[in-house]
Amino acid sequence: MTEQEIRAEAAKEPGGDHTWPLVLLVPALLLLRFLGEHAWAYWTVAAVGGSGVICAVFAIAGAVRDLVRGRRPGKAAFALLVLAGGSFALVARLLES
Repeated sequence: MTEQEIRAEAAKEPGGDHTWPLVLLVPALLLLRFLGEHAWAYWTVAAVGGSGVICAVFAIAGAVRDLVRGRRPGKAAFALLVLAGGSFALVARLLES
């Protein structure tokens, strides 16, 4: 098989869903946005959001792998941008406070 045929076969395989860390990132961002002035909310966001950022790192690596292999590049690029943006926003908001 040529490399082009291998890429065509890999593109047919379903890519993974890389947006699952948003389950941790979105509530952390919302809690920080609306209740960030309370110490308990800040520490809760640090714990939950920190776990979300760590999970997002692994999901970003999976999205990059899917982009390189050509598996659903639109879906992988979307997940990559959303997770990187969400992680950056969370870290920036935590450091700002």
